[in-house]
Amino acid sequence: MAFKQPLEIVLGDVVRLRKPHPCGSCDWTVVRLGADIGLRCHGCERKVLLPRRDLEKRLKTFVSRGPAWVIAEATLADMGQMTPNKDVADPSVSSS
Repeated sequence: MAFKQPLEIVLGDVVRLRKPHPCGSCDWTVVRLGADIGLRCHGCERKVLLPRRDLEKRLKTFVSRGPAWVIAEATLADMGQMTPNKDVADPSVSSS
């Protein structure tokens, strides 16, 4: 059985889930990280905890990434490492 990397989620991410909340909103903000992910509904401000695995199944898309994601991308770029969501060729590797 192959090991699957956990989804990279940071505080402040705005995610869209597959099914709407009873208030009608599909968008949620990540407010807590760990084995359980804390989410706050954009429609009614209600907070819920979902196990990470359930969130990964229900996630439809990221509406926007949190400020910590921008910092992590910048740090990885400064270190010369590729970020997981970008297919950018490494300029230090020559093709000839």
